[in-house]
Amino acid sequence: MSTQIDSLDHITIITNNIESTMHFYVNIIGLSKDESRPPFNFNGAWLSANNRAIVHIIEKNDHVHKDQSPTLDHIAFRVLDIDKMKNILNKNIINFIEQKTPDGKVHQLFIKDPNGIKIELSKNT
Repeated sequence: MSTQIDSLDHITIITNNIESTMHFYVNIIGLSKDESRPPFNFNGAWLSANNRAIVHIIEKNDHVHKDQSPTLDHIAFRVLDIDKMKNILNKNIINFIEQKTPDGKVHQLFIKDPNGIKIELSKNT
């Protein structure tokens, strides 16, 4: 069976604090606020990389999201410059775990966002 999937479109994060989540993804990860988000009837934001909304943030609503439990393991972003990313993390006092894949082909940094979601920042070596 051949796949009809082209690529990952976006991830959606449900949060209690939109502002701190946006700050992290904009000021640390480097995404930009996407103004093309339609006027949904709930608070949220879209964040983009290369003019494409890839992270959607939704404010938690206990009535709507009461039975949801997170099962997401991590989100992986490819970065252009791993050393520059390390400098940004250090400057912002964000702890990270650094490693390479067993074959040495991918340099990885692992951090957590304000919601406790594990983030992988990687660059092919």
